[in-house]
Amino acid sequence: MRDQTIVKLMKDIPFFKPFSAKEMKTIANLDSHIIEYKKGDFLIRQGEKDSTIFILLKGSLAITKDEVPDAELNTLKAGAMFGEVPLITGKTRSTNVIAKNKVVALKMDGYLLKTLDPSILNKFKDHLIKVLIKRLDEMNSSMAAFKFEFEKMYRRL
Repeated sequence: MRDQTIVKLMKDIPFFKPFSAKEMKTIANLDSHIIEYKKGDFLIRQGEKDSTIFILLKGSLAITKDEVPDAELNTLKAGAMFGEVPLITGKTRSTNVIAKNKVVALKMDGYLLKTLDPSILNKFKDHLIKVLIKRLDEMNSSMAAFKFEFEKMYRRL
């Protein structure tokens, strides 16, 4: 894909709002890390061991687990950051991530992260922290709602 097309996609994604035009162009020039996938392609396979993190630039993705392959657990849309858990924990991939249509993603491995300009890397890290905090808040809210419903049901017994 051409750099201009990638920069245009990036401008439509809130993740890249803090990035300058020059920083977006630098990222767009990482040709070997801007990957196109076809419908049905796996970006991540459950059980794999790697530390690649992705940002979805175009398209949508299905999240599945091998234990229930026909159940789509979640859908990710452009702007989603995913794949960060193994990067942080060193654990294997816990889900599959599959292209639902034509997808373009920025794929960042440990080597790329170490070689990025520090200002770009800091913006990635800041966003990653925000994503993790948001997910933790959502999980806590879900647990609180579950506990409330469970206690309500238990009192009826």
